[in-house]
Amino acid sequence: MRKKKRRYPMLLTLLLSGVLLTGCGEDLEKQMNTVEESINRFEEKANEFFDSLGDSLDEVMENVTEYIEDLLDPRPDEELEEAEEQEDTQSEDLAHEDLDISFVSRSMEEAFLEIPYRYDYAFDEDSENYILERLNAYRAENDLHPLERREDLSQSARYKSLAMLQYDYFSHDNPNLGNRPFDYLLWRKLDLKYSGIGENLAFVSNSAFSNSIHAEELFTGWQNSDGHNKQMLSPVHKYIGIGVVRSTESGSYFKGYKVLLGTQHFGN
Repeated sequence: MRKKKRRYPMLLTLLLSGVLLTGCGEDLEKQMNTVEESINRFEEKANEFFDSLGDSLDEVMENVTEYIEDLLDPRPDEELEEAEEQEDTQSEDLAHEDLDISFVSRSMEEAFLEIPYRYDYAFDEDSENYILERLNAYRAENDLHPLERREDLSQSARYKSLAMLQYDYFSHDNPNLGNRPFDYLLWRKLDLKYSGIGENLAFVSNSAFSNSIHAEELFTGWQNSDGHNKQMLSPVHKYIGIGVVRSTESGSYFKGYKVLLGTQHFGN
């Protein structure tokens, strides 16, 4: 349901006017012009602010800060956009510098460096280990051999989970690669050398008022899906890579919630 625009309470508008008049040393006419322009801008930001009230508390507070900064920043929109682009570039550079990975190949490294840095994240190694243990125990219950973890598949699985977070999607197809499927990603883009491959994806998201998301939720989600369950119990697969990304923020696909994204990449 689309939200209706709300008019910001007159009390806050008057308060803003008082602040602007008090802090300005120009003549009265210029002050009033400044007030009128600021009230119009403030009303637009206020409407956007009320639209965001369905988000988490952290997001609301972040929006409030941005609205105030936009209101008080006199720079033209072009200058603001240029400044934001520079900040985005700096964030991307910082993220790439923080990638503590010994890449298995140049292709893998280049692929990771192409991913934009839009949301803070962390690779959840404990969750990856937990899923591997659960998976091999599950296979043992079904009289199947355990899967061996491979570093190239682990890195490709981490790549996929991170790409879904940063590009804001959830699919076996890859919008950043012209919507090509996962076999193109593994064989062509990442140059993995397996005769057969498979991919399982899952995510769990909660609002910021919920404190924890567990890897068990990813695993049971795969178990309860026939296609994903068959992948985990395939007698053909020999190798496995698991990539789990945890983030306290996300894009519109995940409703801006904290999210846990998991990928299993199989090989033989």
